[in-house]
Amino acid sequence: MEKLLKWSLENSQNAGIDPNSQQRQKAPDPEVLAQLFGQPDDAQLMRAAMETILDPNLDLEAKETAFDNLEMLVENLDNANNLESLGLWEPLIEQLANESPVLRKMACWVIGTAVQNNPKSQAALLMYPKAIPYLTNLAAKDPSKEVRLKAMYSLSSAIRNHASGYESFKNAEGWQVLASIIRQATQINNPDDQTDIPDSQRHLHESDEDIRRRSIFLLAGILSTEPLKDKIEILRSLSAVPSLLELLHVEGSYSAIEKIVQILLVIAKSQGGLTGEEKEAIRKGLARAKKDGLVDLDETQNDELTAEWRILEQEIGSGNVK
Repeated sequence: MEKLLKWSLENSQNAGIDPNSQQRQKAPDPEVLAQLFGQPDDAQLMRAAMETILDPNLDLEAKETAFDNLEMLVENLDNANNLESLGLWEPLIEQLANESPVLRKMACWVIGTAVQNNPKSQAALLMYPKAIPYLTNLAAKDPSKEVRLKAMYSLSSAIRNHASGYESFKNAEGWQVLASIIRQATQINNPDDQTDIPDSQRHLHESDEDIRRRSIFLLAGILSTEPLKDKIEILRSLSAVPSLLELLHVEGSYSAIEKIVQILLVIAKSQGGLTGEEKEAIRKGLARAKKDGLVDLDETQNDELTAEWRILEQEIGSGNVK
């Protein structure tokens, strides 16, 4: 109201000025007008969305719409950062345990959007110790593929370029979950490896390209920032290199293959480099991938993939893998 009064006084003083002169009347602040005419601001809309989500008397469709609205609102950096001051982080995180897979998925989505490329919101999320363990558990075990995919998205956004987020991920056994997802993808092509899988867990071993690729991108993101020594030691301890090589034969996406090659390059260039056994495994893996026609370096238009593939060949001392 104070801003509107100031605008009114300024423009009443200019009322007699020639309209063609440079001293024109200023338009009022849209936010002030919205408040004057009773239109809610973003903070009110965010609160209203959460009230709808938490209302036990409303149906699933209304709650899903409220989540959609909240997700669009937190695309704005200021709104995402206001989740803490509005007291919305805690009820949002609680929705990760909702019995409805639709609402679990939507909660993951909103969290991922709020923290993406946003250090302040990343730090705010970590003030709630159960957030990363919740997301990690959903990524590993949720019966819904859509929930698992959105949980992977949230984890990627939460820990990318954020040391404390990575530590929380590691402490929540995130590495084990990531390695498990990658291994599951390789088991799909080998039915003999699935004989001991209980029926209650078989849905976790079903082929899902999006989840597999999300795990590859998450791993590449983790390895894109220092320090790397500890991360690579964990990766080796989980025997992830053979699984990554197997994925070269599963993947049909240049972008995913590029990430796998990038991961192998990071390992190759790390302190200590590759063991002789790893070099031989990579050499055979690259040769099989090219033979199977997964990547034709003479035909592909992906210059970055071609360059990284050639560098990896040099790192393993193979010259040009045939």
